[in-house]
Amino acid sequence: MAECASAGCRRVTPPDRHSLGVSVIVAVRNGAAYLSEALGSIHAQTLPPAELLVVDGASSDSSVSVAESFPGVRVVNQQGTGLAGARNQGLALARQPYVAFLDHDDRWLPDKLALQVGLLEREPALGYCICQLRFLSAQGESIVPPANRAGAARSFPAVTPGGLVARRALFERIGGFDPAYRIGCDAAWFTTARDAGIPWLLLPRELLEKRLHTGNLSNQSRINRQEMFRIAAASVDRRRSGPPSAPSVPGGC
Repeated sequence: MAECASAGCRRVTPPDRHSLGVSVIVAVRNGAAYLSEALGSIHAQTLPPAELLVVDGASSDSSVSVAESFPGVRVVNQQGTGLAGARNQGLALARQPYVAFLDHDDRWLPDKLALQVGLLEREPALGYCICQLRFLSAQGESIVPPANRAGAARSFPAVTPGGLVARRALFERIGGFDPAYRIGCDAAWFTTARDAGIPWLLLPRELLEKRLHTGNLSNQSRINRQEMFRIAAASVDRRRSGPPSAPSVPGGC
């Protein structure tokens, strides 16, 4: 893992708020209970996104009306199904040089985009960077996950799209999120980027608040384990075959 040293990260200067464009993509399906907090944290960014796309997966609750209550939000009806498809549909519509994602039930700290875009501007060889995260309860209180009680003091790298800021050109190079994975599309993308040798850095700042609740897809442990095995096998095959060609972003189906 590459990591930005603490001293260097203190020197990251947030870019001018109007000089750089970030497309933020939020996928939602029946997420009205938390969506307002997520979108509020995006609107509170010290570097406001130039584009905010909410891709709605046929929600039957008030998710769409919640999204439409925020200025500057473009609500898009998802054409296919699944989390990967929603994110890929957002990617196909994104027009800014940087792309970021936020799950509808998570939140960002106010400096997230400014610090991460600032790092990518300072380091043009990087394809992407991630931050660290802290966990929230369903009620929005900071917690340590039960599985990590013994390591309560450790940091948690946000190897998840919510912790990511990437150059949009990177998705054109290595592709988007694989819809063959119901849960593991995140892990599959990060593994593909690693296997392609994409340079990246970890910004050691907690800038993502990830909420743990009963509706998290990762709670489906059997499917999750099966997909992790498939991702590992696909990674082995890629490394045996050599560098991948440049695929397009998969469609939203």
